[in-house]
Amino acid sequence: MAVTTQNIYPGVLTWLGVGREAIAGVPVLPAITHPLDQGAFEPEDTPKFLQDKAIRGAMTDLFYETLGVLSGTFSFGGPNFLDSHGYFMDNLMGDLSTTSASIATPCTSATVLGVGATQATLTGAVPGAIVVGSTVQVGTALTANTPACYSNEVVIITAITPASTLTFANNPLRFTHATGTFAGSQIFNLATGPYTHRFSSLNSPLGYAGFYGAQPPTHTFTDVTNIVNTFTNPTYGTVLTSTYGARQYASACLKQMDFSGNAEQILGVKMSGDSWLSQLAGTAPTNLTTNSRPIPNWNSTVSVLGTQIGQIGEFSFSFKRTTQVYWTIQGTQTPLVIARGPMNVDGTLNWDPITTEQPLDMMLLNAQGPLVVTTTNTGIPNSGTPFTLTFTCSQAANIKSKINRSKALLGFTNTFEGIANATDVGGSAGLSPGSLTLINATPTY
Repeated sequence: MAVTTQNIYPGVLTWLGVGREAIAGVPVLPAITHPLDQGAFEPEDTPKFLQDKAIRGAMTDLFYETLGVLSGTFSFGGPNFLDSHGYFMDNLMGDLSTTSASIATPCTSATVLGVGATQATLTGAVPGAIVVGSTVQVGTALTANTPACYSNEVVIITAITPASTLTFANNPLRFTHATGTFAGSQIFNLATGPYTHRFSSLNSPLGYAGFYGAQPPTHTFTDVTNIVNTFTNPTYGTVLTSTYGARQYASACLKQMDFSGNAEQILGVKMSGDSWLSQLAGTAPTNLTTNSRPIPNWNSTVSVLGTQIGQIGEFSFSFKRTTQVYWTIQGTQTPLVIARGPMNVDGTLNWDPITTEQPLDMMLLNAQGPLVVTTTNTGIPNSGTPFTLTFTCSQAANIKSKINRSKALLGFTNTFEGIANATDVGGSAGLSPGSLTLINATPTY
């Protein structure tokens, strides 16, 4: 006997897919599935309704709602999954350099390669070890996290035609690369992981794919609910059939990414931002869930003013970017662009328990120095794929220090802000209030 005659859709069967867009607003299929807390998975269509409140001799004041411009918002949250979270970091920050653990088979471009380039002609034939599908590092062979490596990047070869031309259509270059050698290494090298990704504030005039405006890439978020549309009404028409039970939020732009690091919990991440109005997926999305596991916060280190501190019970980092949705008068309700503005970093450190008044002194003395928090699953039994994430504010200003008497021992909660500096930058140089460094087995974002 049937349990019910109604179609029902369990929340645990839904999932979020993430894919980087080649052109902002043109939806793409997911490259990976990103796990989330069920109650914190909230994409939403937010059309604006225009009210007719012109008085007309009746004791009411709302006579019609006209559909106005269209857009969407999203907020996601859950544990850290540091293979897929790199997509969100890239979306928010925009400056992404990647250095592989080892390189081989060097070769050189015949011309200077600019931002947005997807093809390179070599000075000689393509080495036989480099084939379609190869992971190739563009840049030097220096140690990751040194300034000379901040313009390194990794691409996936999509074609080799003719014998001296490499095509990497899905990975337009983010930085300019000169010809010849640098520090003893040619510009193209076969790459092997793990990979060190450094995310920073994008400062170069040319943004992702070579378009002017210092804009990070956009992404498509695919919300797979398995809900099938059946609404039909002769007055209002028929909703398009949802063949695949999925909606896509194109041109998604993050405006905030919050990390919470309580010593008794796993690292939590919350995100929010703006997007275009959702549309039905035209192709079946594939659930590409990995087997990565979240990192617990107890396996972290905190360094303040160059000294490791052992009394931090909880930390938080919030990376924020101003966003602005622009609609124009051109016969469409879809935004012209969702623009990204300045990026800022702030957060808190809970000195819990305290052994000195150092947290208070740092505020009173306006001590502005380096703050570095590194969390990793290295050394944890059965922790799965190795991940390391480092938060860096090389000039952190303590703007608030509040004593805490709510527990058995005294503590202080300090609030800090990241000050723009020339140390936390990436390949686009300039200034940045902070950076994120992620080490994992994922070659590209």
